[in-house]
Amino acid sequence: MTGTTLPEAASPPQAALSMAPPRAIEGEDPAESDEASGLHRKPRFHDERIPAFLLSTIVHTLLLVFLALMTYHGRIGDATTWLASQGDPVPVLNLKTIENTDRRTFNHGALAEQPINVTIAPWAPSTVTSPIAETDRESIDPALLELAGSQGASTTRQPLVQLPGGGLGGRTPEGRIELGKKYGATKQSEQAVDDALAWLAAHQRPNGSWSFNLALDPCGGQCRNGKQRGTETPTPTTGATGLALLAFLGAGHTHHRDGPYRETVRRGIYYLRDVAAEAEYGYDWQQGSMYGHGIALMALGEALTMSDEGKGGDSDLFDLVAGGTLFTAIAQHENGSWGYVPGSPGDTTLTGWQVLSLVAAKRNLIALRTHTLPAAKEFLWSTCTDQDYWFGYKKPPGEPTTTAIGLTLMMYLGESPRYTPFYMALTDLAERGPTLTNVYHDYYGTLALHHSRHRDWDQWNQKVRDHLVSTQAKSGHEKGSWHFKDRWGD
Repeated sequence: MTGTTLPEAASPPQAALSMAPPRAIEGEDPAESDEASGLHRKPRFHDERIPAFLLSTIVHTLLLVFLALMTYHGRIGDATTWLASQGDPVPVLNLKTIENTDRRTFNHGALAEQPINVTIAPWAPSTVTSPIAETDRESIDPALLELAGSQGASTTRQPLVQLPGGGLGGRTPEGRIELGKKYGATKQSEQAVDDALAWLAAHQRPNGSWSFNLALDPCGGQCRNGKQRGTETPTPTTGATGLALLAFLGAGHTHHRDGPYRETVRRGIYYLRDVAAEAEYGYDWQQGSMYGHGIALMALGEALTMSDEGKGGDSDLFDLVAGGTLFTAIAQHENGSWGYVPGSPGDTTLTGWQVLSLVAAKRNLIALRTHTLPAAKEFLWSTCTDQDYWFGYKKPPGEPTTTAIGLTLMMYLGESPRYTPFYMALTDLAERGPTLTNVYHDYYGTLALHHSRHRDWDQWNQKVRDHLVSTQAKSGHEKGSWHFKDRWGD
């Protein structure tokens, strides 16, 4: 697998050639003028015996030869540009540049557990500012959040506003207790979290990674329901490692703070650092799928925030996140989505992880391209044209799981929960309730209702919480884990 290179159109070189000879001020001796400017030249002698027309012919002939030599041919990417200097004054003539029809280089990569080879090339981080304003929620103009009657969201686009909440500041042992009491944790649910983290720690591989293939060490097949044999879909270790790290980070464990899982988190981060494929544009964690890249980048972004309160003080982590962010931006399809391979048209699920990872990068003051997030939002709009906030997979019609994803992303992309149609869509999600087996749906639904501070949060949370507590494995090597027997669980 080679590092994905998605070149942008290079800027054509500019040439400005001035052929006009320096002119002496009228009435001034050329030798004196040169001496005054610091230049020492011999006086030019004029031979009256040389006819004026012959002198003019010689001078203009030399000038034409010189201009012919200065005309050159420049090669830019797959397009050709001719630059030529003519006459006096001398303009730069740019003839039409023929654009390459497809500049994308796809990286189908290797499946997980296989070594990869990458092309090493330098990269430069994007310097364009983010389209979402960094503003305190209380400072937002109330007019921007006015409830909007019954017009469709597809035609009434709300301005980008700051998502409410305090970032990741509560992710400490003390904050976990305080926020748990506030938002519905119980003694039993906290114990379930601890048991789950213990299971994850016991399944970390010797190189610091995690794998979806439980037949590998250290599990060695002791747990059931691992990756099914013959599965062709890539299951990158970068994705598995990112998900595991997100669980530890969510519970307040970091690589810089003393605690029982400090070393576990540190080894996971080091693994992602070591396998980062350095492409022409940033760092690549695909291992066969953009799922792996997005999830790994999200985990590193949250680790960076928690290591230095989002100020970017951890230079190694900051460079990794900045490089991964650049790769994500380059990999976006022109319709605003992300697919399994860079530059390919994508879907709501893959786009979801990329947006969440970019939000994590933005939290660390890493600049994003101005069009990246707005384009992602436009893609989401394109999947729900048949009904407001009822999102589809790649296009309409919508379905419950992709709608849960779409609602969560819309909040991160600036949609206000105070906007009536959007609030009604969140209410419909809450009334449908969690599926209790489709983890994908319930994960995003939980994020949407929690971050919107929806009135039905307690009811939703209680169902999910009690179901997870009751269905967690309680004994044996599988203690602390879950498996739900459905299409996605398998």
